[in-house]
Amino acid sequence: MTDQKLDPEAAVRVARELLHETTERRVNAVRTLVDATNTVDAAEQGVKDARDAHGRAWADAITSGWSDKELRATGARPPVKTAAAPRLRRSSRSSASSLDGAGE
Repeated sequence: MTDQKLDPEAAVRVARELLHETTERRVNAVRTLVDATNTVDAAEQGVKDARDAHGRAWADAITSGWSDKELRATGARPPVKTAAAPRLRRSSRSSASSLDGAGE
């Protein structure tokens, strides 16, 4: 055992400082995360807006009389077709069993 008596108030001060530092690190991590999330959201919106503008410009060029082939010959790229959300396919087994009344 030590002969030295510990000061409870000094220990409390140290504990509060440690908690404050930890809390600040955690809060700053959330701030950084939310900033990064906002940056990604803004970039994704910018890409969407650019794709929409590209699609409208391509459609306007077609409407004005250009063909796809002619526009491609200029080096212009057609707009990217966005894939529709994949549709779920039923397996033939579950479709067949529901059609022939199995399971009733």
